[in-house]
Formats: sequence, structure tokens, C-alpha cells
Amino acid sequence: MNSALQRSGVCSCSSVAHRPCFRPFASTITARSRTPQLLVVRAGPAVDDDEELEKRLAKLRQAKGAAPYGQSAKAAKAEKEAPAPKKKKEKVVYDFSDEKLYYEGPPHRGDLAINLALGSTLFWLPLTIAAVGRALFVQYRFTDKRISVKTNAPWKTEQLDAAYQEVKEVRSIPRGVGVWGDMVVVLNDGSKIEIRALDRFRELQSYILKRRDELAPRSNDLTQEELLGEAPAKAGKGKGFA
Repeated sequence: MNSALQRSGVCSCSSVAHRPCFRPFASTITARSRTPQLLVVRAGPAVDDDEELEKRLAKLRQAKGAAPYGQSAKAAKAEKEAPAPKKKKEKVVYDFSDEKLYYEGPPHRGDLAINLALGSTLFWLPLTIAAVGRALFVQYRFTDKRISVKTNAPWKTEQLDAAYQEVKEVRSIPRGVGVWGDMVVVLNDGSKIEIRALDRFRELQSYILKRRDELAPRSNDLTQEELLGEAPAKAGKGKGFA
């Protein structure tokens, strides 16, 4: 076989190894083939590529002002602009001791008379019943420290008190040709006290504002019309050239 290979010009591995010029290369190949190859594996921290990628994308989107994946833009904006919880204001307790009575009385009897006269019609009957209930069970009381509305009915017993320091504004409207009137006292917290068929309503309105300013003075930034709950007069356009 070797002679056949030599004739064809092809050398076998053994013939190559026996030749002196190829002996170093043949020994090197044999040594390398006999040396065992070792695979070295280094242990490292297990990292979830997808999770790490999502975290980086979320940080980039937040840095650009966009909402993270899985969260709407409104929710992200609301969470970012959520105001700090407001502290509840403590309710002020006023001292009503040694108060002096200024006015006390029931609703004006003229309101009851008119509603009884009109009560013959079914349309006016509910208003007549309300007027009778006010005349029998409601009492108004004004002192130098507070406003009180008392109700002593069999189905309802209550008393509404408001210090003059809590009064924001007073609104009134005349009834019965101006003999009596209805009044609404607006407080600083937005609540209202309604006083129906009040006698001497204009005098009492001025007294409420006077006591409010005396007990809780403030800068005179409101006009007299605004203090009385009336609409300010609109300035008319002057005649002549603009």
C-alpha cells in the first residue's frame, strides 16, 4: 500500500513521520492529540436578561416623562402630582358665657297670616303648613356673641349656633311689603343658616356685620354691597366720544 501511495505521489502519515524534515511537526501533532483539553466554566450571578431590560426601559421612559409599560399616562401623572394630605383644621370653641341678649322672637306673624289666607288653594297648602310649623316651633335669638335658631317640634329638636367670628356674609330679601324678610347667613366653611320671616331683618343684618367686624376685625377689602350680600352696581357707559 505504501509503495502504491509512493508511486502516486501521496505520503502516508507514517512515512511523513519517518522523514527527518517532518519529524518535529509530527511529534508536535502527536503531543497535542494526546494532551487532554479542559473546559473551564466560571460561575457568575444569575441575571434575568428580560427583567433587567424592562427595568432599564422603565427608567428611560420615566426620565423622558413617559408612563412606564403597563401604567396609563393619567395614573402616572396623578401619582407624580399627588398632593400631600391636608391636615384637618381643629374646630374653634367659642366662649358664649355672659352673653347679652339683643333680640329674641318667633317668625313674623304676618307671614303666618298671609299663608293661612292663601292656604285655601291646594297649590299653596304645603307653604301654609310650613308657615304654621315655623310659627309654633321655631325661635330666633341674637346675642352679642352668637346667632341661634331653635326648633322644638315633636318630631325634631335642634339648635343651630354660629359665632359672629364665623360669619362670611349676610344676604336678605324683603317680604310682606318690607315689613319682614328672609335672611341667609353664610359662614366661612360654606355652610348656611336660613332665617325665614324675620322681623327687623335690616336692623339685625347690620348688627350681625357690626359684631363680626368688632370680634374678628379684618382689612376693609369688601364693599358695603358685598358685605350686605347685594350685587355691586355696574358702571354705565359714558356718553360721548370713546
